[in-house]
Amino acid sequence: MSRIKTTAAGFALALMAATPAMAQEAYDDWDADANGTLEMEEFNTGFYDNGVFDSWDMDDDGLLSEDEFGEGVYNGYDVDDSGVLEEPEFGDYGDDLGDEGFWDV
Repeated sequence: MSRIKTTAAGFALALMAATPAMAQEAYDDWDADANGTLEMEEFNTGFYDNGVFDSWDMDDDGLLSEDEFGEGVYNGYDVDDSGVLEEPEFGDYGDDLGDEGFWDV
């Protein structure tokens, strides 16, 4: 359970930030000690305090199923809530999949 919550926290931060300016604001808000890095505790606090986990946990059981997690990630890219990833949403996803992108492991 905590592994999914911890992993989701990292994804949520990236997904909540639709623009670089928003990403910097979210990062600064989550970086409680303002040291320029996010420790696991800061990630978890930001994730829960901003309601991301609650909005992804559709059945309110305190756990994220694979479907809930996938839907949360998908909805993070579907900025206009159309149910379809079109440009530039799909481009953002592609950028995150590419070399040195968010999903590049």
